Amino acid sequence: MKKQITVIVILLLTVMGILFFITGGKRTDIILNDYTVSEDGSIMTINVGVASSMGYVRTLRVKEDGDNKYITFYQTYGINSTIGAENEFQIELNPSCKGIYFYRGDAGYDLVLQKDDKTQEWQLIR
Repeated sequence: MKKQITVIVILLLTVMGILFFITGGKRTDIILNDYTVSEDGSIMTINVGVASSMGYVRTLRVKEDGDNKYITFYQTYGINSTIGAENEFQIELNPSCKGIYFYRGDAGYDLVLQKDDKTQEWQLIR
């Protein structure tokens, strides 16, 4: 009887552990709340949130392709867990960077911020 209970407890803990770690996937519902650019234009700080009522952002991955940055955000582990949640991130910018895109799932990447060619200032795309 004790062996059966031990096996059941181990199986339950294993299933719970697996569910906890597999929920740290990509977030496609990210909203840009605010952004600032350093004086020298080399660092952009973005403040993001999620559009849904559940979940948080844990981290991001930035991929550079040509003159653009493509950002994929990842959710925290666990169901609606705040462990490791972040909402502010810094992105390194090179002088040739012209656009910042957020990952939207099957729709691909959406342009969120674009640098104006004339003024060299970043503008939010709505």
